[in-house]
Amino acid sequence: MNKLILWCTLVCLCAPLALKAQHNAGGQRDYLAVGRDILNRKLEHPYLLFDNRSKQAILDRVKNEPEYAQIMDLLLQEGRRVMLNRVEPERPYNDPASRYRETSYWETYLGFYLHGSQLLAFLYQMTGDEAYAQKAYLYAEKLCEMEGWAAGAHRFDIIYPRVWPYGAKDDQVVFTFDIATGDCALGLALVYDWIYPVMTGDQRNRVRSGLLENAILRVRGNYEYIWWAEAYKCNWAAICHGGTGMAALSLLTEDPQLIDVVARSCEGFEKMIRNYGDDNGWAEGRQYSVYGIRDAIAFPDALKRLTDNRVNLFDVPGWKHPADFALFALTGAFNDGSSSGPIGFSYTYNKLIAESRDETAMYYLQTYLSGEHRHRNMWELIWPRPTDVRAVKPAVASKYFPSIEWGFMRKDFGDEHLQVALKCSPADDPHHGHLDAGTFILTWNGDIFVGEVEQRFYDQFFFNDVRFDYLYVRSTGHNVVQVNDEEQYIAKRKDQPWQEGVGGKIDRFHISPEYDYAVMDPTKAYPGKHLKNWKRTVVLDKENNIALLLDRIDCARGDRIDLLFHPVAKAEVNGGRTAGFTGKTGGTRMEMQPLINTPYDLTLQTQYTVRVVKSDPVQAIPCLFTTLKAPAARTVVGTVFYPDELKSGDPQQFILDESGKNPVIRYTVNGKTYAYEFAEDSVSRRE
Repeated sequence: MNKLILWCTLVCLCAPLALKAQHNAGGQRDYLAVGRDILNRKLEHPYLLFDNRSKQAILDRVKNEPEYAQIMDLLLQEGRRVMLNRVEPERPYNDPASRYRETSYWETYLGFYLHGSQLLAFLYQMTGDEAYAQKAYLYAEKLCEMEGWAAGAHRFDIIYPRVWPYGAKDDQVVFTFDIATGDCALGLALVYDWIYPVMTGDQRNRVRSGLLENAILRVRGNYEYIWWAEAYKCNWAAICHGGTGMAALSLLTEDPQLIDVVARSCEGFEKMIRNYGDDNGWAEGRQYSVYGIRDAIAFPDALKRLTDNRVNLFDVPGWKHPADFALFALTGAFNDGSSSGPIGFSYTYNKLIAESRDETAMYYLQTYLSGEHRHRNMWELIWPRPTDVRAVKPAVASKYFPSIEWGFMRKDFGDEHLQVALKCSPADDPHHGHLDAGTFILTWNGDIFVGEVEQRFYDQFFFNDVRFDYLYVRSTGHNVVQVNDEEQYIAKRKDQPWQEGVGGKIDRFHISPEYDYAVMDPTKAYPGKHLKNWKRTVVLDKENNIALLLDRIDCARGDRIDLLFHPVAKAEVNGGRTAGFTGKTGGTRMEMQPLINTPYDLTLQTQYTVRVVKSDPVQAIPCLFTTLKAPAARTVVGTVFYPDELKSGDPQQFILDESGKNPVIRYTVNGKTYAYEFAEDSVSRRE
């Protein structure tokens, strides 16, 4: 232990100022100094997520609570299968063209041994049966024999042309550490920690060599060459910093000098999670808001334990309400890799709720990540579902996320209520963001009526500069306005400087029991050659499941204006004047009617999107175009979406009245008349 103290003292004396990081409770925090607390402890494996004393709580849950006993039974059965298995996959070629072939035998190989070694190491800790530990070591050894843990799809010739996320430099040339490396480093660190007591000295050194050669030494002292090291708005930052940090923590008994890696990982992880908005919004989108932290939060968990709560990376504003983005954005399928419906991992939310005590997050967990959606793995035993936090449904189901300029309108969370998702973000994410300021999604009765182009898995070139030609990304693939085919501005291209201030904003978001509305201004998302100004106001009539759009478009008289609407439900056009939608789930029908006081055409056209893959390279995408010639310098266009059952047969059921100071959309439903007046920055309703 004197050796550990000496190493800590020497490292702290050499601590670079760059390793100082902001801490929410105490100003500047020197993580190297904090490392002294860790090295002064009597570290005896296991010590990362539990020690020999604290693991008794896991065993007690398994003994006394049927749900955890069932999970353990499943793990034991899986462990039995792994123990009996004698057929091991051959190490495959790490194919850089795996995304073209849409198969990755190399990643399957890595996952086979990583999952197996973790499972068996955990079962050794839970049962004391050394046979599990010996087989876990054999699986871990396979990982250590690999020449690296970075996927072929992230090699130089594939990844170098990328348009990098915010914080990364353009001239990136080193790609030996990726998210697969981070996952493997974290997992193997746990294996090392858990089977340490039964490994021989040579076996310990073998696993140490794997963690050092394939993870730690690829970045230690070389962070300036690693693109994700300062890309704190990217999900990679959590996975990679968490992996290196956990690997270094696991080796402190042999290599206390690695406390500098722990310190740098603390700084990187903290800066990443501080990019969650105070409202819990994450700019990359819903899936990536949880993907990056799913297992990586084991690192801040270990830090909290090993510093006796003095380093608590869970205690940041963006994680005070850790499920708000997942819950309120249920229908917000914006940006790459997003989909509607529940997201996340039950065990991740178990831990975040245990730390935050947030009752809304518990409501999300119980409502959307229970039953068949609950994970049955070792993490559910390590991070059990809190039993002392109430599940409280939010009193208001609509929410605005100012940190990312997304908004969600609904009367309640049930599918029977029409739900409107809105996005008018700054163009500050070229990596996963889309050119879609001003877009929206309509969801009702489990169906998406107007939504996003379905994005399938990435191909070889999706993140390169040509990504802006993909229909998924370009603005013509979203529900926006175009004038003379002018698309939204690309704020960052490969090897080009950032164009600051590009994108949109939500000027106002209003919530009330009867109706919600949002005023979006996407003007600065466009170059401005043709479209001079555009404001879109969206109203949700909560009483009648009706959505109203009012678009104010400034351009030259005679310019062609297109309003694009991408139907996900089956759509058909009626005489070039209205459109009908039929849901794919339950046959629910909805109507769309443009309200325009000048001639227009409504057409259902086909767009195409191409993926560079071995099979199924072309997709045909339907899109509704409302097209007209601008009658003046300012054109006002209304669009109404309403349930088919409310259709009265009267073509004047919905009217856009432009006779007064402000446009008014007026309609009658079930004998009751509604009139919404659209000022520039607000909406008022008269009945």
